[in-house]
Amino acid sequence: MPGLAEAFDRIGLALEHHLPVSHAAGAAIAITDRHETLGVVVRGFADVASGLPVRPETRFMIGSISKSFAAMVVLQEVEAGRLDLHVSVNELLPWLELPEPFGPITLHHLLTHTSGLAAGTEDAPTGLGAATLLREVPPTFAPGERFWYSNDAYKLVGLVLERVSGVPAHELIRDRVLGPLGMTSSVAAITEDVRTDLATGYEPMFTDRPAQLRHPLVPATFTVSSTVDGSIVSNVIDMAAHARLLLNRGTGPRGPVLSEAMFDLMTTPFVAQPGDPRTSYGYGLVVGEDERGPWIGHSGGMVGYTGFTAVEPTSGIGIDILQNGSGSKEGIVRFALDTVRACILDAPLPEVWAPPEPTSIPDATTFVGEYVDPEDGDVLRIRTDTDGLRITIGEASGRLERDPLTPEVGNQFLVVQPELERFPIRFGRGADGHAQEAFHGDRWFERDGREPPERPPKEWSAYTGLYRNDDPWMPTLRVVLRKGRLALQFPVELSDEAGEAELQPLADGWFAVGETWQPRRIRFDRLVDGKAVVAEFNAGRWFRSFED
Repeated sequence: MPGLAEAFDRIGLALEHHLPVSHAAGAAIAITDRHETLGVVVRGFADVASGLPVRPETRFMIGSISKSFAAMVVLQEVEAGRLDLHVSVNELLPWLELPEPFGPITLHHLLTHTSGLAAGTEDAPTGLGAATLLREVPPTFAPGERFWYSNDAYKLVGLVLERVSGVPAHELIRDRVLGPLGMTSSVAAITEDVRTDLATGYEPMFTDRPAQLRHPLVPATFTVSSTVDGSIVSNVIDMAAHARLLLNRGTGPRGPVLSEAMFDLMTTPFVAQPGDPRTSYGYGLVVGEDERGPWIGHSGGMVGYTGFTAVEPTSGIGIDILQNGSGSKEGIVRFALDTVRACILDAPLPEVWAPPEPTSIPDATTFVGEYVDPEDGDVLRIRTDTDGLRITIGEASGRLERDPLTPEVGNQFLVVQPELERFPIRFGRGADGHAQEAFHGDRWFERDGREPPERPPKEWSAYTGLYRNDDPWMPTLRVVLRKGRLALQFPVELSDEAGEAELQPLADGWFAVGETWQPRRIRFDRLVDGKAVVAEFNAGRWFRSFED
């Protein structure tokens, strides 16, 4: 194809721009059409300490992209008449005893993330462990009513497959999907044996604060897993075969892996995803549409790894990117697809993409001004400077940066200053679009100096502080009290729970984390010297740290 070499040269240059603003040591990209891999681009290191570079054959953990493989096996079982998508999971797993206060939770609900189950029960690294912990975390909305992403739901899918077939789920995926697609370098279980040719996973050094680009990367905790929500190890060469399966509507090199009817079912947009009416979830796949046309794909993340796969049915091309680290992949993925699409259409190639500078903040002037703490009169100042926006609280001053882990730019920014970096700065806007209040940790500042809020219940002060757990996905939780309300912060943005949410008190002593319909619950226990020692969150336990 004329111009293809130049197209991949440009993608390589763009990937070189991408890595420095991504918390990743290396990355690999493969682009395919319906018939063959068109090219592979690699940059960075598979292992920093040894200087080993990423190669096309380098394997990564693909995380939640694995869900589509499990969904295929389920649909094979449905077509064979051995599984029913619409009976209670408690019938399929009689030992489960899953609470169903709003009605039966079915495979359909599990596959579409509409079960009302928690995203993850955190204390259990195994599928059986997570399943039994779910007995303690009842769903919070009627099945099918809302979308709430749940890894634990897919863990139940894997357990159903094992019970119906009598075969471990990772072997089913190997025999039913990986083998027929010729994905010979891929396995569906993460064991110690895969480490010999696996890229080293990397994550930012600190676990008690948001990651910043200036923070060093360190090797991530290695996780062993065989649950179908995210346990495939693969490389971009093999993953291109998976993309071709999606482009060819369920057909692989040896024939159909899924029938046309089952592929249509898998890619049905069953439920819209929050915040984007053009993006829905099918069975193990996101089904979307943008200005370039329809697309099908999924993101993935494991501790130390992230990835993304997407295909465009109209143009007939697909992309896979795998990284040993984190960071948004939206910009590089869009550019790579646009570049190859232009080449196919014999159109001019786009200029090499580069991500915006971290200090580039749209509408920066809407944040500028002075904000006063109504409790003690301290002033927080935001001003423009040569390097963007700067924040000053007392004697400490630093610049604001966009968060490289999230592609969108909204009302939250990182504070690049050692004394202030433990918390992002969050703004609340008024009706005119200008920021009217600012939050930094447990501090609240307002522009117009209104009266302090009502005093919270006295016992709430016992809950504030930093809590730790050995779970690598969410090693820390922080509880702050400000503006008369409790808020739970997730400093490490590795999990689906990342960010911050206000705590809503419930009648039974628990708090809802965020809106009450969301399946997130926390309570505090074991007071010592007026401070809670344990924070129980979604059946996991975090313990108060000395650091606060």
